Amino acid sequence: MKTLGELDRPPLGWHVVDVMRVKSRSWDWTALMSEVHPDDDDVHARIFARNCWVRIPGKHRNRDAAWDMLDAMSATRH
Repeated sequence: MKTLGELDRPPLGWHVVDVMRVKSRSWDWTALMSEVHPDDDDVHARIFARNCWVRIPGKHRNRDAAWDMLDAMSATRH
C-alpha cells in the first residue's frame, strides 16, 4: 500500500474508506481515500492500491457534517 500524502481535493474516481478527526476532540476532519473500493474482493488490488488523506475544510462538530462537506467537495459541477 502506497500513500500519496495529504491532498486538498479528493482525486477523481477514488473511494472514501473513512472520515476521522485530525486530533482527539478537534473539529478538524480528514478522509482516508483509496483508488480501490473498500468492498472489492480482489486482494491483489487492495494490497497494491494507492491511498491518500484529504483535508476536509471547515470546522465540523460530528462525522455526519464532515461527510456532507466531503460529498459537496466531490460533487461534479456543471
